[in-house]
Amino acid sequence: MPRPPVPSPLVGLCESCANVRVVENRRGSRFYLCELSEVDPAFPRYPRLPVLQCRGYRPQEPREG
Repeated sequence: MPRPPVPSPLVGLCESCANVRVVENRRGSRFYLCELSEVDPAFPRYPRLPVLQCRGYRPQEPREG
């Protein structure tokens, strides 16, 4: 059963970016995949964290629930 994401200041902007996909391995490590890297090579696939500035940053839409 997947556990809910825990906000981390060590991740920076990626934590709340609409262009991120969180990839978790079997041991529980998390990796932040920048989906912009698929269309623009200027964006690293897995950026070095914490990301403090990013021209591709777009905040996630608030979840309704």
